[in-house]
Amino acid sequence: MVVYNNDISANYGVIMIKEINVKSLRSPAMLVEKVVEKTKGGILLIETDGDSQIPEISELIKKMGYKMEVDGTNVKVSIGEIEATKSINVVGASCPGPILMVGEVLERMAVGEILEIVAGANAFTDLTEGLKSMGNDILSAEKTDDGNYKILIKKEEKKKELGVSVDIDEVFIINMTGTGNAEKAYATFMMTEVAQNMKLKPTIFLMFDGASLALKGECDKVKHPAFPKLGDKLRAAIKSGVKIYVCEMSSEFRGVDKKLEDGIEIAGAPTFFRFLSKPNARPVWL
Repeated sequence: MVVYNNDISANYGVIMIKEINVKSLRSPAMLVEKVVEKTKGGILLIETDGDSQIPEISELIKKMGYKMEVDGTNVKVSIGEIEATKSINVVGASCPGPILMVGEVLERMAVGEILEIVAGANAFTDLTEGLKSMGNDILSAEKTDDGNYKILIKKEEKKKELGVSVDIDEVFIINMTGTGNAEKAYATFMMTEVAQNMKLKPTIFLMFDGASLALKGECDKVKHPAFPKLGDKLRAAIKSGVKIYVCEMSSEFRGVDKKLEDGIEIAGAPTFFRFLSKPNARPVWL
């Protein structure tokens, strides 16, 4: 079934949102190409069958020179430049400053308006995770030549959660003791391995003394007689795709932020509460 109807296109100020459904089409790229060519600018949302269609669409969009994001079975294509309603620069601000500053600006904006945010690398994850949890739509997020990030978001009304049962498929492991408690340090990564074996997606957050696990080389100083070095366990987790965050304030307080293990990302309160409040995840405190 194909859905392409101008009536479902919504004009929010200077941005046009179009939606098409290409499910069950043998050659979805043909329709996508025609729609993109007729779209002067804005966002094109494409509903697909998933892996059977997305590669073909991705190849087309790449050839046409546009940016796209995949969210499940949906594809979002950015066509042309999007003009923001307002702009804010939070480079240099530490957690929780960026999300508070952006929140104040959003509070004064109307639903559907576009906010451009210029942020440092330290605030990128917090802003994107926090803004999504607030119900806003991340239109684009890209790194600029100066090492900062430009994020475009559309303000949305936050949807109310319905009281329905949710299957648990994630675990959120919070370590607050670090290398000072070797048993809990090992447990952090052993629980990660168990979760993966159980087909659960693990995420690790290091805060307070737990930030010591993120210091480059620190975990290599810890070795249990029956297991590999703690550093090997940490790097194996990262290599397997596990996201590891370290609290911005904790890492700065201990000087860890200047010597992070490769693959660990600095984050703050918005990211922490984003994962802690996910209905499909269970927290594990260590």
